[in-house]
Amino acid sequence: VENLVLIDASVYAEGTGNLAKLPRAVAYAGVSILKSFPLRLYTTFLAFKGVSFDTGLDWVNIGKLHCLYPWWEDATVSFMISGGYNVSRQIDQVKQKTLIIWGEDDQIISNKLAVRLHCELPNSIIRQIPDCGHLPHVEKPDSAARLILEFMQNHSCQKKAQLAPTEEVVY
Repeated sequence: VENLVLIDASVYAEGTGNLAKLPRAVAYAGVSILKSFPLRLYTTFLAFKGVSFDTGLDWVNIGKLHCLYPWWEDATVSFMISGGYNVSRQIDQVKQKTLIIWGEDDQIISNKLAVRLHCELPNSIIRQIPDCGHLPHVEKPDSAARLILEFMQNHSCQKKAQLAPTEEVVY
């Protein structure tokens, strides 16, 4: 991996906590709640800033598509019971040039954590998208794509400059 782009990265989650101790039947009941329409509707309005109700309904339906996979419930329960993951202790191992993109109005993961991550990743830049919630690549895809493209172009030019010897080209 030469470059890294993180979008509203939940790197400070400390595993699944007490969910790992749930009996399997209770875990499956919890997972069925995760895909319920009321919960999905609520989180949609948390995730997106100023979305209309009609658009919110569309995004609920799109956002729960992954829950329809026949293996989704089993995979989610297995993840919960396994204790999940904890990557916060591995942040200092990231040496790649990293772009951190965050929605300025994220109601799910505070943009203060974006600033913290930026401080902990010495080779990173942070770009916050105004009037944007938790899913910038969905809510403001043009802005997210532009930031990623600029990041890749800038890094690519720097890398080429480092690799290519300075020669005069004669035609």
